[in-house]
Amino acid sequence: MQFAHHAPEGYRCPFCDLARSDFGNVRNLCRPGDVIYADDLALAFIASHGFDPNPGHVLVTPREHVELLYELPDAAAARIMTLTRDIAIAIKLAWEPDGISTRQHNEPAGSQHVWHYHQHVLPRWHDDGFYFTPKRPIVDPEIRARKADELRAFLPR
Repeated sequence: MQFAHHAPEGYRCPFCDLARSDFGNVRNLCRPGDVIYADDLALAFIASHGFDPNPGHVLVTPREHVELLYELPDAAAARIMTLTRDIAIAIKLAWEPDGISTRQHNEPAGSQHVWHYHQHVLPRWHDDGFYFTPKRPIVDPEIRARKADELRAFLPR
């Protein structure tokens, strides 16, 4: 299945440049010293944009250019999840935060702004005010069951 891509015409992907160690694009904020880990499937690096007052969040990306989660190859997806876990443990041991958050965005409505799949791994502290969503009302079990049925119909068999 094909999904719409959102990168503008002539887009120069900063994460692909980082994967190739190409630092010729002056608009790319990634630097060689940002890289924490690299293998044939994935990269992990300190993000150029921090979240005050505690900078140091990490991005985990596929080495291959993939814009959306929907298109992420299985091997890269598995490696990214394992690396996300390993980075979370490293953050916990290195900086002793109160917790860790991970998040990932797809398409403009999903708050994606770099057109290369990336998983955020963020150190969190009590009352950091960064990412809090109040609990939502409980959804009726019949509605949940209907929604589960709707999704099952589209899962691979």
